[in-house]
Amino acid sequence: MAAGDGRTLAELLTVDTTWVIRGRGRLSGSYRGPDEIFALWKAIAAQTGGGLRLEVGDVLANDDRGVVLVTARGERNGHVLEERQVAVFEFANAGKVRTATFIYEDPDAYDAFWED
Repeated sequence: MAAGDGRTLAELLTVDTTWVIRGRGRLSGSYRGPDEIFALWKAIAAQTGGGLRLEVGDVLANDDRGVVLVTARGERNGHVLEERQVAVFEFANAGKVRTATFIYEDPDAYDAFWED
């Protein structure tokens, strides 16, 4: 994700992968399957002039799950986002992503970034 490699990301999704963004904002919620997940990624890219910039801090992983500490940065309609998040991945067979859950340190700041 940090490299912006959509092709590789697509190969890691299953038909029922669930992408969850915690919070109460406009983009918060669950997205199921590649079509919904790609629509979310396209919406984020369109509204931020190319997407959020992700800086990976630490990665903890085993065969079943992974946790990534990330700083997300972006600009949108005069709003600036610089927010730390924890991304939790659960893997299916062959290393595919079963679920991905994104939890922001300050969910209100993340939600406010997408308002208006």
